[in-house]
Amino acid sequence: MDAEQRSIDRTFSAGRRPRGTAVRAFAHRAPGRIPDLTATAAGVVPLVSDRLREVEERFRTNLASPVGIIREIGGFVGEGGGKRVRPTLHLLCAQMCGYEGPHDVLMGCVLEFIHSATLIHDDIIDEATTRRGRPSVNHRWGNNVTVLFGDYLYAKAMDLALQAGSLRVMERLADVTLRMTEGEMLQTRYVGRMDLTVDEHMDLIERKTAALFGACCEIAGILAGAGPDREASLRRYGLHLGLAFQVVDDLLDFTGDPQTLGKPAASDLREGKVTLAVIDLLSEGAPGVADLVQGILEGGRDTFPAISELTALLEETGALSRAHARAQHHAARAVAELDAFPASPACRALRSLPEFLLFRDR
Repeated sequence: MDAEQRSIDRTFSAGRRPRGTAVRAFAHRAPGRIPDLTATAAGVVPLVSDRLREVEERFRTNLASPVGIIREIGGFVGEGGGKRVRPTLHLLCAQMCGYEGPHDVLMGCVLEFIHSATLIHDDIIDEATTRRGRPSVNHRWGNNVTVLFGDYLYAKAMDLALQAGSLRVMERLADVTLRMTEGEMLQTRYVGRMDLTVDEHMDLIERKTAALFGACCEIAGILAGAGPDREASLRRYGLHLGLAFQVVDDLLDFTGDPQTLGKPAASDLREGKVTLAVIDLLSEGAPGVADLVQGILEGGRDTFPAISELTALLEETGALSRAHARAQHHAARAVAELDAFPASPACRALRSLPEFLLFRDR
């Protein structure tokens, strides 16, 4: 973890709320500050809707195969949908940089293939039974076939990427795939650990999530020939956006509606993943908290009362609010990186995306 991140850690740890001060999650936001998410989406979607439709079509087309089992699983994955955040981000960055060629759609498909592969491998490791409210691939087809299908998606992504004819793009894709794999391997070592530090956790989510966000943006700049400085700004924009996105995603595990999210409450913790707000709460050393968290990690006969109690403690102590403040910090850092680009509809959309992701409900 770099010096900047350690400075951020000190900033947030200094602002602890006293135990017993009841606050709703994210209640520190000033009145009127919550954005109109519908208006934000309305300003973003039309800019890339046609290109995103092409990405979706290419994604489904390239999931087809003469091999029956691949075609069967590919059809299932293609029907599963998703937020398509990464292709959207890539297409907006390409548009902001003035790219006019065909490879933004190609790379949007490639990036979604890589993301889908990581989700499939994650579900195997986590022994997940559902994904977005449907049976997970591993639950339906078994681990042996599913791990091979995830490998197939990675290989297919790289095969497609070759069509862009750019060694630099291939280098970035290879680098980000390695970092994501390192993150997944680290995650297996962190399962069940209650002594995980903020530094370790932030490094993990940078590898598992933010690195791909950074690549989505930087590759758009490479395609457009934006130049080293702007490409670096795009990478940093994506990295900070990805960190904000993942911190909020972890918070939704406690504060979101399980039906909306398509997974039960506190799924991460029950899978052994201790996230930022829980790390914060554990660091206070309050009596009984470690036992409470340990009980959920071990998955006793009935964890729902314990999860409710833990969620209440996370709210009352301000741990949820402090984690959200960290996400807001990274969102602001992301927006600052766009100062290197002239005003345009795509640039304005990218400026609005961080806040949109901060206050989403799924």
